[in-house]
Amino acid sequence: MPNWTVKDAAAGPPRRSATHQPTAATSARTASPGPIRRALAALACLACLLGTACGQDEAPKSADAPKTATQASPSASAKTASPSQSSQSPQTRAKRLLVVGDSLSISLGEQLEHALAGAPGLDFSRDGQRSTGLSRPELLDWPTRLRELVAKAPPDIVVIMIGANDVMPLAAADGSRVYFDQPVWDDTYAAKARELVAICRQANPDVAVSWVGAPPMGDAALNAGVKRVNAVLSRMCAEAGCRFIDAEAAFSDPEGRYTRHARDAATAEATAIRTADGVHLTEAGARLLAGVTAASLAGKEHLPPAAGLDELRAQARDLRPVADPAPQPQREASGKTKVRAKARPSGKVYNVRDGDTFRLIAKRLGVSEDDLVALNPDADPRRLSIGQPLRLPVRRR
Repeated sequence: MPNWTVKDAAAGPPRRSATHQPTAATSARTASPGPIRRALAALACLACLLGTACGQDEAPKSADAPKTATQASPSASAKTASPSQSSQSPQTRAKRLLVVGDSLSISLGEQLEHALAGAPGLDFSRDGQRSTGLSRPELLDWPTRLRELVAKAPPDIVVIMIGANDVMPLAAADGSRVYFDQPVWDDTYAAKARELVAICRQANPDVAVSWVGAPPMGDAALNAGVKRVNAVLSRMCAEAGCRFIDAEAAFSDPEGRYTRHARDAATAEATAIRTADGVHLTEAGARLLAGVTAASLAGKEHLPPAAGLDELRAQARDLRPVADPAPQPQREASGKTKVRAKARPSGKVYNVRDGDTFRLIAKRLGVSEDDLVALNPDADPRRLSIGQPLRLPVRRR
């Protein structure tokens, strides 16, 4: 027996180089992949396919899964919101209605504005200018004015009423003067009116344009001129694809003549629809004109329902013009009968100068001041403008 020392005991017996027999555990660890490892690999692949593992340190808890999915795809939310935003573009925004024109359009615009007050889905605006038309751009250049208006907010509906002041010469495109009694006047005026329609369509190609014709006039000469203006505008609208609203029948008696009065078919009450100047409208007349206009607006306009519009349409339906009573001759204090003759236009035009008044003009030209006023109902005696045209009456003998 060898004598072991403490040192030798601590070191242990020398290792043998002989190969040890592997145990069962060692064989399981070092052996090639068996059924267990193949099963584990298959489960891992299945987890990757299901998206619960594969590149994630920890699978999300089921309670947080919906929230995480929403946060992970913000583009999906944006795509869902975009249809509702696009549906609020031109199709669902408020329609814009614009009424422009001369002094008669002021009465029309006031009544339409009142009737449509508070109507949902409608923005209403109006711009009426007294003593204006297409014949005197030096007083008001309507094309420039309209461009400014539609540039601020392109309208969907435009109602124009211009023409009562245009029975006078025009400036042609080449700068020449075209007089009202010339056949070429019709084409020249139609071109100027068509320009306004084009301006509206430049701002909004889908705009619906309506042009309201002037009602009959009390003065025979002016009435004949206005009829011609209306005929030109009616043809222009037919060619340009806009609507012409004819107001002549609504303001003419059963014989087709100018009248100042109408009778309500529902109440049998008579009322004045025109002022004493034979041009402008009373409040009842303005409501009648607005009713005729409202009844004609249809199709692309799609005005919102409003009780005020229904009232205007009802008035236009029930208010029937009647013949004016025969004028009673005026009697002087001495008992003699005095009949005042109507002012007759001479066909001449006077341009207002600095410091002019109706009285000074009448005295200078030797005409009646009353006749001068009667032939220029749109002219405000307190606000005559330099260059403003005034129709001159025939001198009385």
